[in-house]
Amino acid sequence: MPIGDWQFWVVTLLCLAGGYYVVRPLLPRRVKADGCPHCASGAAASRAKRTCRVALTVERKHLP
Repeated sequence: MPIGDWQFWVVTLLCLAGGYYVVRPLLPRRVKADGCPHCASGAAASRAKRTCRVALTVERKHLP
């Protein structure tokens, strides 16, 4: 292996970056904490949850 060659290191870094972008979707995502952990009142924690606005069943009944 030509360890002293600069082109070897450029291609190696490109391969590592490409491997990272291939593997990244397979890694678990971090769970974001709701609210502001630094706020004493927790004012930022009262976000409204999203509701389902689409009929998801064949009978067009909305799921709870």
